[in-house]
Amino acid sequence: MTEEVQKCKHPACNCAAPEGEDYCSEACEDAGDLTELSCQCGHPGCTPL
Repeated sequence: MTEEVQKCKHPACNCAAPEGEDYCSEACEDAGDLTELSCQCGHPGCTPL
């Protein structure tokens, strides 16, 4: 069985969300669908769109 990687639903974030979650972090979940210039999740390697 292959595992699908789901992108965090926050528009400015490029991180993968954990299995069964919509967001990669609480910061992204709190931001929701807000349009931001950069992601504030704090994960290393996250390059905002």
